[in-house]
Amino acid sequence: MSLDDETLMLFKNELVEAFNQDTFDKAVIAERLSEIRSADIGEMLDVMIEDDDALPAAIAVLDTLSSERAANVLGYLAGDNQLAIVAELPDSQVLTLLEEMSSDERADLFNLLGEDRREALLRRMAHREREDLKRLASYEEGTAGAIMTSDYVAIASGMTVSQALMRVRQTAPDAETVYQLYILSRDGQLMGTMSLRQLMVARPGAIVDDIMIKEVISTRVDEEQEDVARIVARYDLLALPVIDADNRMVGIVTHDDAMDVAESEATEDFHKGMSIGRLKTASAACPYGACIANGCSGWYCWCLPIFSPGQGLPISRILLPLRWPWCFSCRC
Repeated sequence: MSLDDETLMLFKNELVEAFNQDTFDKAVIAERLSEIRSADIGEMLDVMIEDDDALPAAIAVLDTLSSERAANVLGYLAGDNQLAIVAELPDSQVLTLLEEMSSDERADLFNLLGEDRREALLRRMAHREREDLKRLASYEEGTAGAIMTSDYVAIASGMTVSQALMRVRQTAPDAETVYQLYILSRDGQLMGTMSLRQLMVARPGAIVDDIMIKEVISTRVDEEQEDVARIVARYDLLALPVIDADNRMVGIVTHDDAMDVAESEATEDFHKGMSIGRLKTASAACPYGACIANGCSGWYCWCLPIFSPGQGLPISRILLPLRWPWCFSCRC
């Protein structure tokens, strides 16, 4: 169930109050949270931590969820809030959450931790997971490598269609997307790609090399993430393969991660253009019509609701830049 901001904040206040008054019933809370999307829970926890100074309550809410759901919710939190929560959890619980997170989110969280905590967690990981995490966490911030995931479906060159379908079934549970498949050589070099639909309608005995698309749109692992987002948007890709200097495939950047980069870049450019610093009030907690003053002497933001068509319910907010009345004639 998707909640509007006002309902979400009312539920958040109810949870904080229940926790403070020691009437926090985990079973009841867990049942109610099961009807709410992970992204909405993440937004609610962000506001709990930032605006209510209610970190213990946020952790209590997270503890009512299954490990898989908790890891999913944690991935929606702001980095500082992720770090605040993880700092209060034992290594065993953090390790469980890391194992349940997607590989790119796992690497992002891992990079936020202190060196001692990282070493302690690495010692408790299986060799394959440890090496994959260390590799993903080593890429420079702001590059394709920093936002890619290693959870994709790879098919070996020379496989038949029936063998490839079996491979898809085996790897699909852990893959970020199964709709785009990648054909690799024995050395891991990217040779081609195909959609799941192409594979499903092909003759079972056909060789994937004969039906794959050989001209693959890809990007280098050190490409700037803003350029990666532009490529994904320009060609309307579900995912963009990432290769190293030897043309070996090392991961993919999914469409949603690329759009997150584009949104972040657009917001940063807007703030720079308007001389607006980071807002002190979270948009979800911003009262409708409230003015949020910022660093510039001549600009402010007015928080306006976006309504759902036909329902009259606010589904989001926009921050509308306006000039102070006395600044129209000046150049501030």
